[in-house]
Parts: sequence; C-alpha cells; structure tokens
Amino acid sequence: MRAAKSGSVGRAFSPQEISRSLRAVRQRFRAAAHLCLIDARCHSSEIQSQADMTNTTMTPQIFELAVLPDGTATPGHGVLAAVVPSAAEWLPVVVMSCDPRHEPGRPIAELASATIGWLYKKMGIAATGICWAVIDNDGRYSEVLPDWSTVGSGGTAPMVQFRRFPSGSSTEAFFRDVGAGGEAAIELLSTIIEKPSQEESSLSARTFLDAVSAHGKLPTPGMIFRKVEAAAENGDLRAIANAIQTDPATSASLINSANAARFAACGLTASVPQAVTRLGTSFVRRIVFVAEMMARYQKGACPGFNYRGYWLNAIATGAAMRALLPEHKISEQLADDAFSTGLMSGIGWLVVAETFPDLMTRYLARCQGADPITKARAQREIFPSEIYRVSDRYLQRFAFPEVVRATIAGDSAIDRQWYDALARALRAAQGLAPFDCVAIPTTVPVPEACREEWQRWQSFLSAPK
Repeated sequence: MRAAKSGSVGRAFSPQEISRSLRAVRQRFRAAAHLCLIDARCHSSEIQSQADMTNTTMTPQIFELAVLPDGTATPGHGVLAAVVPSAAEWLPVVVMSCDPRHEPGRPIAELASATIGWLYKKMGIAATGICWAVIDNDGRYSEVLPDWSTVGSGGTAPMVQFRRFPSGSSTEAFFRDVGAGGEAAIELLSTIIEKPSQEESSLSARTFLDAVSAHGKLPTPGMIFRKVEAAAENGDLRAIANAIQTDPATSASLINSANAARFAACGLTASVPQAVTRLGTSFVRRIVFVAEMMARYQKGACPGFNYRGYWLNAIATGAAMRALLPEHKISEQLADDAFSTGLMSGIGWLVVAETFPDLMTRYLARCQGADPITKARAQREIFPSEIYRVSDRYLQRFAFPEVVRATIAGDSAIDRQWYDALARALRAAQGLAPFDCVAIPTTVPVPEACREEWQRWQSFLSAPK
C-alpha cells in the first residue's frame, strides 16, 4: 500500500491493523466482515479501481467531502461517506451522513447525489451492485437509488430517489437488511467522530467546565479507598485489610474475588487479610475504588441515567486497556495506570449526570437506540463541552500521572502508545459491556485478551452489593 499524498481525503488502515482486525472479526462473521474496525487515526490512502470494489482485499475507507452551492462535491467538510468493499456474504456498502462536527446546513438528502457522483468519478465505484444508504439528522436510515440514466450537476452526479429499507428506518433494521457490511460501515464512521478534537475549547465550554468544577456534587471515592491508598503507598497489608474490614459490602466483594476459580487450588477463604495477600495490592486497590464508587453511585441526581451500566462499561474499559498493554509495547509495571486510564476515561458521563442532570436527561432522550452519528450530533447540540474534556477537568482534582490525564484528554503528544491503546479499549468495552450513551457501535469484535481480563472481574461484579 502506498503512503497517502498530502491532503488526501481517504482514510485507510495499516496492514498490521487490518491483519489484527481480521483475526478478531472471523470469530464472529466467518469472514472479514469488519475490516474497518481499526483506528482511523492512520493516514495511508489509495484510490481504488472499479474492479477493486468487488475485491475483498480492498481497504475500507472514509471520505470527508463538501458539497458546493453549484451541486459539485469536493474534498472538505460537511459530509462523511464510509465505503466498505464486497465480500463473500455481502455487496459493497456506502453509507453517507452529514458530519456532526461540521454541519453543512443542508440535509443529507440534498447532498447524496453529489457525493455519489464524486465517489463514482474519483474512485471508479461501479454504478450498479452497491448498497447506497444515508442517515438523516434524526438517525433514520434510507436506501438511495441512483438513476444512472440521468446526469446531474458536474456530469457525473445521478438523480436519486430514497426509500425505506424493508425492515424499517432504525439502526437495527439497517443491520438486519444490509448485514455485516452495514455494521462495518457504521463502525468506520464512528472511528472518525469519536476522535478527540485538538481545537481549543470555546468560551461557552470553558464556562461550563468551570461550573462543573465548582459544583458541590462531584463524584468522589469514600474514606475506605483513601485509607487503602495510603496504606498501599506504605506497603502495609495489615492496614489495607483493617480499612476494608470496616465495610461489610467491600469485604464481601474482596473475599468473593479471592475465591474465584483461578484460586481454587488455594482453597476457600473468609479472611480479608488472606484475600488481600492472595489478590495483591494492585488488584485490591482497584476493587476498593470501584466498589466504593459503585456503592455510592448506584443511583443519583439523574433518574434516567444507567449508573450500573456506566460502571460496567468503565470497568470493561479499564480491563481492556490493561489487556492491551503487551500489544502496544507498554510495560506491565504500568498496569495500574493503564486500568485507571480506562476506568476514568468516561468519568465525565457520571460528572454531568450528577452536576447537570437536566442536560443528561435531554441527551438520554435523543441517544437511546441511536446510531453513533446521531449520538455524536446530540452530544454537540446538548452538552456545552465534550465529555472527554469534562473527564479531564474532573481528574485535575486528583494526583493522576501525566500520561493518564493526557491520554484521557485526547493528547497523543505525551505517549502515542497509550493514546492508541485507549482508543482500542474504548471500542472493546462497547462489545464487553455496552453503555448506550457512548457513540461507538456494540458490534465491534473484542480481542481475546480483553475478554480474559474482563472475566477476572466477574466474581467481583456478581458479589452482592
């Protein structure tokens, strides 16, 4: 694959990432259904020929286009188009949507013809045999039917008609009718919209973040965790056990984890000190932090917010982040920091639910069952600041390592490996423990290492709270 020329609008993926994704995908789809499940931060690109659209080795791509007033399309901002090649079980799929980061001011129905014409002319995509689809600003899917016997503006844009998919206009209906190729296209779109913005936050965003920081209901861990943290710093296992024993629920969670199947050879225990020794200080600290936070925030200021769903997704993200360390060449000695990075990366959701529940309620009404593009659009319209910025502002209250905070804040300059690992962990977590607020599909294949690490938490999660 050739490197992209400067200014290329097609975003493709590295051979290593494609190979890695294929291994995971085959477990679910028996073929390369989700070639696009990679980090769209890669920058290699190659224009494909018409023949390549029927070649399963073609790289899925996403294009960012602008449609000019005269009806012609050009590289720019306003429209996203995800192109997924054919495979043995599905036809090529192209999904188009207005870009929630750069709203074009016109509905996608008015922009689809020019977008199709540009793809046909620039990529040589075949005129027939492709499933063309659009997602409107309300999250409704429609099939696009180009009439290639007509000629639109620019000499290549066909006239188009729209119709509902047989099963309906929802995300589920689209997946049911189009299959794995459609899922792959939506996953590809989500890799673009979830990327943290590198632009400086606006005045309204800074005002909102200041209001969050000054709020009296920010979520915080309790006294037990603070005692355990202090004792762990001194390597005092007895003090750790003493702090935990004051709380029956945390003690039960710890003992339940210590009696998990992997410790069967050690026999059952009902002793907190023995559980601390068996599990190790690092794992104990994580359990206590999560147990306290989950206990304190089973319910909160926002009645519609799924607090347990949030915590399950947060733990899954931490577990996935920890599991991905070897693949991203990050030292195992940093496992605690990696888990903390994943666990706290979405704390902004909890913060907004507690401090501005009315905003969260509005968002929940928009995002339930919606596709990633619609969720991303709702986030931008409802929240004055991106959730990752809220997470970063919250973490400024605590002494987290710089790499943890920078990664959560979307800053890849400090350590690109951490940044990439978190991007993958966030996606894996949606496959392990889906959280409906997040603009990432739940159809993402999960690496086996992430599943194994997630399994380690099941005894804790199944313990009575």
